[in-house]
Amino acid sequence: MKRKISNIIFVLGVCSTLFFSACVEKFAVGDAFLEKAPGVDVNIDTVFSSAEYTRNFLWSAYGQLYCTYTSGNMMNGAPIDVLSDSYHCYVSWGGPIQSYYPGALTEDAQDTENGNFQGKFSYSTKSGLDSDAGGRVSIYETVRKCWQIINNIDRVPENQMTKQEKSRLKGEAYTIMASRYFDAFRNFGGLCLARKDYGVGEPFTGGRATAKETFEFIDSLTVCAINEEGFIWAVPDADLGQWSGRLTRASARALRAKLWLFAASPLFNNKEPYMQYDPTKVTEDTNIEHVWFGKEDRDLWEGCVKRCEEFFKDNRDNDNYYYLVQPTSQDEAGYRAAYRRAYRYRNDETHHEKLFDVHPTLTLSDGGWGWGWRGFALDCYRQGGAVPTNELQECFGMQDGTNFPYADIYGAGANAAGIDMFADRDPRLYETVSVPRQNLPAGFDYAGKHYADIWQGGAMFFDKDNFGDANSDDAKSGYRKFKWMIDYSNSKMDDEYVGVSYIRLAEMYLIYAEALAETDQLVEALNQLHVVRSRVGLGRIEEKNPGLNLATNKDNLIDEILRERNCELGAECGDRLYDMVRRKRQDLFTKPLHEIRIYRLDENGNRMSVDGSEDVRWEPGTPWPKFEYEKPQITIGARRWWDPGYWTNKWYLDPVSRIEVQKGYGLTQNPGW
Repeated sequence: MKRKISNIIFVLGVCSTLFFSACVEKFAVGDAFLEKAPGVDVNIDTVFSSAEYTRNFLWSAYGQLYCTYTSGNMMNGAPIDVLSDSYHCYVSWGGPIQSYYPGALTEDAQDTENGNFQGKFSYSTKSGLDSDAGGRVSIYETVRKCWQIINNIDRVPENQMTKQEKSRLKGEAYTIMASRYFDAFRNFGGLCLARKDYGVGEPFTGGRATAKETFEFIDSLTVCAINEEGFIWAVPDADLGQWSGRLTRASARALRAKLWLFAASPLFNNKEPYMQYDPTKVTEDTNIEHVWFGKEDRDLWEGCVKRCEEFFKDNRDNDNYYYLVQPTSQDEAGYRAAYRRAYRYRNDETHHEKLFDVHPTLTLSDGGWGWGWRGFALDCYRQGGAVPTNELQECFGMQDGTNFPYADIYGAGANAAGIDMFADRDPRLYETVSVPRQNLPAGFDYAGKHYADIWQGGAMFFDKDNFGDANSDDAKSGYRKFKWMIDYSNSKMDDEYVGVSYIRLAEMYLIYAEALAETDQLVEALNQLHVVRSRVGLGRIEEKNPGLNLATNKDNLIDEILRERNCELGAECGDRLYDMVRRKRQDLFTKPLHEIRIYRLDENGNRMSVDGSEDVRWEPGTPWPKFEYEKPQITIGARRWWDPGYWTNKWYLDPVSRIEVQKGYGLTQNPGW
């Protein structure tokens, strides 16, 4: 059922573009934060003379929130997940296969208009791109808007905007600004900190702050948001149809916990830096503490625990407004429906899981609002731009809660027992990756089919007459992405408005679990982990996998929490990649990744030919076939990281724009670049 488009989306797409593009000149780091742009009719005095104009100015800042699916032309439209071990980009024109995979990324990447060679995150705004509609925009453009709102909103006449609303909008502006700094922090480390709205001609000369100073500054922004008296805990149910996606105090508290998780992790919080500078590239501005806290501080993990406890207490004090979406039936259909509702759709009157979500670009078609496809699906996913790896498939365990048990099932003759390794799995696997299935629950079909013959020569990938949208390009690895894409039909693609989670409640439980584990509270960490797993019917992980000794083995438990984060949060906001980065998981970056080849066996146990001489499709009503599995290493776009001796730790952070460094305001390059 189509829902009425909300005011927030309308003004994002229309008002800010038509009206406020002239409000202030584009900001480039190194210039002044403009208080008033010369030579234009509409200026900052006009904006804050009207409550309507002020609100619209804030909505334009909302339009610059980061979403991996509408991030302009970064990596030529490829989502950030393809730099992790879960997805791979096969398209020859994709940024990853041009720059990251061959190791060709340079400090000039941030300065090119060519998406093939851009880094995964924008440091500086580029002209010609729509920065108010998900385009390539520097964090500082958003920061400027937010400071202008915070410092000038009290100028709005009291008869047009109450003191309470002004406080609420300040809270939203602080949270937006904190999120944009956090985005850059986990890509670059220490940043140049704009601590106020700089006036005309006032030099921006603070230089690059240390990583610790940057963390503390972002934290202070979240605290400012939380302390705003008018910043409400949740959007009232009666307003969700219009204002789902508005930031709240819950958003700020959740962002604060996520920030502390990243800061406490070993990338910056360590006895030694992740990488030293080349002595020949050291300048007077170079400081290793731009990318390192200078020591390991275990108290940061205690702080992360406290941030989580503050969130959950605030939620309890507000009648537990936020809760995990629960299944209406204890079966696969119920589990999958609950999970899909949780990750895919916006909060409504009966579902309150999303804490901080961003709304992908919307397009008007057929009388309703739907997906903005360019850069999200049509240009990338549908052409092999983000295809699941076999490593992702193996992350998902079994329906009873045991981990994936079939490591020795691959290869000719290895599956003599005829095991269907896709049967009885964690229901989230089926919502994430398209795999062979005989009996699909009602309502979970693929393009109208109640089965999925996803194997070599199967109709799902290669027979367009049977599965109208089937496209072998988006199944290059032998798997096909299901999460977000559903069955690739428009009837399900835009069935309801989507909200991409920046943070949702399930992640809060997982952040809490990791922080508890790091502070040696392993049993309580397992309890938090089980809250998330139980939503899809999984048994307690420590009981179902006794050999891991999870109640006593901290390292094993942290590994399982990271795996659970991948199963629950993967392909939402790049968290798998950032988990690999913050935990310094060189082993995952340098381990070659694999595809899958699923071969149907005949009645005699022999592989059926896929050259067209045999019909390998399955006919409903006949026995489900048996299979053999091969997992060849990925060769198309093979990553240099996999080559022995190639990896360097410089890949944990991106290079800073050379042009920005050369502006001479104290910005330095990251080690290794």
